[in-house]
Amino acid sequence: MKTRAALLLLAPAIGFYLLTFAAPLILVGRLSFFATDYITSEFVGLGNFANILQDKLFLKSFVNVFWFVLMIAPVAILSSYWVASFLSGFNKKLQAAGRFICYVPSLTAGLVMTMLWGWLLLREGLINQFLAALGIAAVPWLAIPWTARLSIVLVSLSSGSGMFVILFSAAMLSIPQDLRDAATIDGATERQYKRLIVRPILMPTLLLALLLTIVGTMQVWETIYVLTGEGGPQGSTATPVYNIFQAAFQFGRSGYAAAKGVVLTVIIAAIVVAKRRIEKWAGQEG
Repeated sequence: MKTRAALLLLAPAIGFYLLTFAAPLILVGRLSFFATDYITSEFVGLGNFANILQDKLFLKSFVNVFWFVLMIAPVAILSSYWVASFLSGFNKKLQAAGRFICYVPSLTAGLVMTMLWGWLLLREGLINQFLAALGIAAVPWLAIPWTARLSIVLVSLSSGSGMFVILFSAAMLSIPQDLRDAATIDGATERQYKRLIVRPILMPTLLLALLLTIVGTMQVWETIYVLTGEGGPQGSTATPVYNIFQAAFQFGRSGYAAAKGVVLTVIIAAIVVAKRRIEKWAGQEG
């Protein structure tokens, strides 16, 4: 009886999962074995996957993700940890207000933020005007690979890391007061308490923030489309999802795009498994 009741309660969630994730994934998996342009369709087996190994732009998009994460993750995660740690010293109302203020930038539509930065980064934009006032030559931000990557990073960081602040704050609030009291009785300093007790407890949250940063960076799309148009210059700003978008909607190769989507799904799944392995290893070491 309890099992039947539980299944009835879970039925809407299961149905939603099957409709929005499982079914599309199966359809995309099937489509990945065909070469189709929405009009004609030809079974090619693993041909699309073989072509991916020779697709330099798709492979380069993962290199781009590596550089994006290398620039975004330290700033976003460390600043969020510092803000959460700073807020933990206040009462609950001030903590809630602080978390809300940190989260507000995340509510801004990504397209709006991207258009704002697109205006700032123009050759005659406000940033170059400021540099000119300092006697520095104008920088073609979106015409040079590394400055273009930096521009994408600035857009990502300006959207805020409010979600990470909330994650770290929740993890800190979950630490029992008994641990702090015991550390104080044992003569531990504040720095020792944070290094030996707080940081190990926050390790799963840190790994989750890193995972969300990696997956989120892979899925950046509107920022690339608005700022660079083609993921340029020289494919230096294209992400895997943007590359898949190009294959499907600009070049009309939906089967090939589906194969890329399957590869991306497998890579994300592998990253999730690696995260869980690291958490288990860290728990055993602790």
